Amino acid sequence: MAENVRERLQRRNEERLAINEKRRADKESNEQPTETNDYLTFTFAKEKGEIDQLLNESSSLIEAGNKMQAMEFFDILAGRCQKLRKFLADSAMFLPSREVQVSQESLKSLQDLINAKREEHLPKKKFAFKSRKKETGKPEVQSREENKKDNLSNTEKEFLEASLGFKGITGETLTLTPAEVKSKDINLRGLNSCNVVIYGAPSALHINVLSDCTVLCGPVGGAVFIEDCSGCNFVFPCHQLRVHSTTNSKFYLHVTSRAIVEDCSNVGFAPFNWDYDTLESHYRTAGLDQSENNWSLVNDFNWLKTDEPSPNWFIIEESQRTDKWVF
Repeated sequence: MAENVRERLQRRNEERLAINEKRRADKESNEQPTETNDYLTFTFAKEKGEIDQLLNESSSLIEAGNKMQAMEFFDILAGRCQKLRKFLADSAMFLPSREVQVSQESLKSLQDLINAKREEHLPKKKFAFKSRKKETGKPEVQSREENKKDNLSNTEKEFLEASLGFKGITGETLTLTPAEVKSKDINLRGLNSCNVVIYGAPSALHINVLSDCTVLCGPVGGAVFIEDCSGCNFVFPCHQLRVHSTTNSKFYLHVTSRAIVEDCSNVGFAPFNWDYDTLESHYRTAGLDQSENNWSLVNDFNWLKTDEPSPNWFIIEESQRTDKWVF
């Protein structure tokens, strides 16, 4: 009887761990990464490389026509990819934001490759639908952006092209459904006086250049990155939050680590208080613990004094908190 694919992968993993332990013992004195950033980057690249290698060897690891074996194989890889995503979210506070973004793009490409290989081994029946003409005058969900900003790097442009989200809209209520979100990265850019409602569990949320907007979002399994926003309300659970160059905004937050602010002023924090029917199941999808919320623990990178609170952020008084989000 052919060896079970889970047993084969487990054996490979044990062999890998044994080799790594030997290398560590042999080279501990002079070749192990010593800096935190180097260690995190090294660990991420190593795990991603191993998943890439397993994908490349998928044809030899999966018996031809064995659907159960193929399903198990890709479920294991998807689980490892999710753990790697969580590792990156845990590491985000120690890494430059640009490096985190590049790593997230790399993870997205890896997930796309896993999906493509899954489709190769487990093809789905294809159905044909007639295309519908797009209605004019309504904002569209952007799976690929046609207009790119000249001041963005090539990597940033590629990220925007691959993202789901909204860009360059004023005065609209914009909604994403759980079926659209499906653990994808969400990108919101250049919105003014908009209400954004995101149901589901995104893998990450990127918000840039918003003014006078309210953003409600389901549990984010990874990190939320916010930059250059003003006069906004942000309402979401997440694993990690980094806020840059943002003013006069409020956060109704559930976060399992500590929020980080930098170059910010007059930003307020309160507990997450939005609810919808499938919120609990989306918490499970995102892998967030509902009982652990560090909404009031904020690290300000511009305030190093330990004996005085930062003047750049504050706790929103209970009497001043919004308790209903209705548009």
